[in-house]
This record gives sequence, C-alpha cells and structure tokens, in this order.
Amino acid sequence: METDDADDASRHDASMQRLVDEDGADDESQHDRWMQRALDLADAAVRRGEVPVGAVFVVDGVEVARGANATNAAMDATRHAELVAVDAALAARRAVDWRDATLYVTCEPCIMCAAALAQLGLRRCFFGCSNEKFGGCGSILALHDRAFPCVGGLRRAEAVDLFRRFYDRDNAKVPSDRRGDTRRKRKKVGAGDAS
Repeated sequence: METDDADDASRHDASMQRLVDEDGADDESQHDRWMQRALDLADAAVRRGEVPVGAVFVVDGVEVARGANATNAAMDATRHAELVAVDAALAARRAVDWRDATLYVTCEPCIMCAAALAQLGLRRCFFGCSNEKFGGCGSILALHDRAFPCVGGLRRAEAVDLFRRFYDRDNAKVPSDRRGDTRRKRKKVGAGDAS
C-alpha cells in the first residue's frame, strides 16, 4: 500500500508539474486552496448523509460554480457534485465559458460526469482520489483524453478519509456488522477461511 501511495504521489507531482509548466501563471498554492474548498463542500455533504464529493469550477482565479453530491436527498442518481455545480451556474444565468474553467473535485469524475465535462469543453481538472469503480478520467475509462487534461492525487489522503468516514461510520445504510475498518474485517474472514 505504501508503494502505491508513493507511486500515486510521484505521478501526481509529475502531472502537476506538467500543467504548471504549460501555464506559467499557475501557482500550486492556488490549486491547494481550491481543492480545500472542494473538500469543505464534500465534508458538508457527508454531514448531510451524501457521498462526500465536492466540486468547484474556477475561471481566472474566481469561483464560478460549486456543488456537492445530492443523490440521496434528490433520490436522483445523476445529482453528482460536478453536475450540481454546472446546473447551479446555469440556473443563476451565469455566463461561464467552460473552456476557461478549471475543475477541482474531491474524487475522479465518474464516466457520466467525465462525458458531460468533455461536452462542456472543460479547460482542465484536478481531483483528489481515484474512482476505481466508475472513474471516467483514467481509472476505468479515459473519456478526458482528447477533451481536457486531468491530474489526480491532489489532497488524495483527505479525500479518501472523507469516503472512509462516510462508508465506515456515517452511512446508516451500511449494515452495522460491516461498519468500521472493512479491510481488516475481510482480512480476518479470509484468514479463517484458509483452515
């Protein structure tokens, strides 16, 4: 696991440097600032019982849209943070040129969101943790490849911690015997099965 984290950090550093080199105006502290905003939105989402994903769209250093997952409250599987943010901007009649927008999102956009972002013509995307089940920006499919550059791993540990908090403790829909460190429980079960 430590090797995976080191590899992720190395890939993130190389990808981040490539994007910074492409745009000399970039300041890594600004990326950190906007990802913190997305993490705050994700934290608020988990407190509402939503999957902890927050998204912030930024143009020229100004937040133009933000959102957090609302799938449980809306009982609508399409209410992902990225789409909630885009819809909020459209509802407010903000004239956003998405080609100039940078997205900061706590989790890799899923296949649905990555496809929508490609259609918008997004400038680029930074995400926290990978989405190993539904990722549309490299983990499962790479829908962003010809549409926009994407860098994963920005504040990854904090994004993963929010997911652990949601799935291990805060999600009332998870059976009580499955709460807590599920990796440790699976390992114990696997060890007992060997005899």
